[in-house]
Amino acid sequence: MLREFTVDNYKSLINVTFKPQAMNLLLGLNNAGKTTLCQALKFASMTTQWSLDQCADHVAGGRVGITNYFFAKPTVGFTIKADVPFEGQSLAFEYQLTLSAPISPTPNATLEVETERLSVTGETFNGVTLLENTRGGVSLLHEGDFVHRNQSTQMQTTVPRDATMLNRLYELDTNPRTNAFKKYLASWQYYSLSSDAVRGSLHRPNEASLNPDGSNLASVIYRLKTIDERSYRKLLEHVRRIEPAIDVINFHVASENNVFMFFEDAQGHRLPAANASAGTLRFLALVYVLLVQPSLKLDPLIIIEEPENGVYVGYFKDVLALAGQGSGRPQIIFTTHSPYFIDLFDTRLDSLFFIRRSRENSVLTQPDATKVRARLADFPLGEQHFREMLG
Repeated sequence: MLREFTVDNYKSLINVTFKPQAMNLLLGLNNAGKTTLCQALKFASMTTQWSLDQCADHVAGGRVGITNYFFAKPTVGFTIKADVPFEGQSLAFEYQLTLSAPISPTPNATLEVETERLSVTGETFNGVTLLENTRGGVSLLHEGDFVHRNQSTQMQTTVPRDATMLNRLYELDTNPRTNAFKKYLASWQYYSLSSDAVRGSLHRPNEASLNPDGSNLASVIYRLKTIDERSYRKLLEHVRRIEPAIDVINFHVASENNVFMFFEDAQGHRLPAANASAGTLRFLALVYVLLVQPSLKLDPLIIIEEPENGVYVGYFKDVLALAGQGSGRPQIIFTTHSPYFIDLFDTRLDSLFFIRRSRENSVLTQPDATKVRARLADFPLGEQHFREMLG
């Protein structure tokens, strides 16, 4: 579980610290920095799988604009504190990553690792450094020697600076805890579901993770029905909440790269997913993300932007209820502008976060729960947000 995330000089975020609960709601006006904070979390996760430049191009919209343009600071920093399960225990990790970043457009602009450090507390470890990377000079602790022989055996190597050492780490017996943290960080998921994309037919055989925009929805549901009938039926049961006529979900695999989904009633009438309600398809995607997919990951962090889009307000409670039913114990961050969705958090005031934009940077705060609660009799939580009482 993520306990603390600090990001410095990523776009509008200057030394912002976020301490999420199990379920969280991130609020703010347009252009306040909600998506930027979500992007920063996604960027940090993607560094375990891609080069730094790939992360910037895919997540941040380019490597040059990654820093805050009001400050001539050539580094971007991330600090992650998280509790991660390992062999039946919970270990406390702290990961620090500092990148050098271009602050002006140049033809060969690139991101590089300045420093990277991972430490752990738990078992026989007490803030012990597992990995240290200084401008490509890497030291890795042989964890087995430390645990069984009380020896601090360090493995030394040098690596290019275009990716983190976590990204380059092999899954060896010498570094099981470091790899446990890597798998946890890589499991973070970000979704901004597109009404057009969820109608798509993109197919990648045996892929279980839904794309951030939902474009492979048909593919992951097809896989689920093929290999996990019980979870498929559970998913279908929830979707019938909004489409009672659906008896089964069936598929036509047109090619290795395309699978078409359609809904069928008890009489065999078919409705292609491409013609179905966008709200139904987005709800189906949310059910998959919140109920099914967490069981495939390691206590994942799930970020969902504006889950209310296209979904009837009467089903918002269903969405929130699903968030607590997945078997993988996900930690969830929602962003929203819907007062009806916001109202569902009136008993979770410690899970509210408000981000506002000053001229130069974004500021993250938590509303005073005592004051917010005292106003609820006169102003529901969504109304308080509308009246800008929370920031």
